[in-house]
Amino acid sequence: MSTLLSRLRNILENQPDIRQALVFGSVAVGAARHDSDLDIAVEATHPLDAEEKLRLIEALAETIGRPVDLIDLKTIGSPLLGQILKHGQRILGSDADHAELIRRHLFDTEDFQPYVERMLRERRQAWIG
Repeated sequence: MSTLLSRLRNILENQPDIRQALVFGSVAVGAARHDSDLDIAVEATHPLDAEEKLRLIEALAETIGRPVDLIDLKTIGSPLLGQILKHGQRILGSDADHAELIRRHLFDTEDFQPYVERMLRERRQAWIG
């Protein structure tokens, strides 16, 4: 784990309500520039309120010297959750918590799929005439 990710993990481990965290975007794939922000998704024991998010963003940004884009995994839906799971790098959390997040994503995707198919069918019909 890189120094940056280790520092992030240390900060998050000291947040008692944070259960897991994934870094995604340019930092996760090693393509970050000096002006890149940090994209991070966290799951707490509860949905984070605005004040909690702000405190966490400030703590992370102050420590790493980058702007922070924070996503709450308790409230996020597809397709962003799928992209985070596919391309993100887990820096904190148990295998069980991560598996539960994957399970939730799969069930949400499956539940939403009939609506996606209907919208696509309607768009095709409108386009074809």
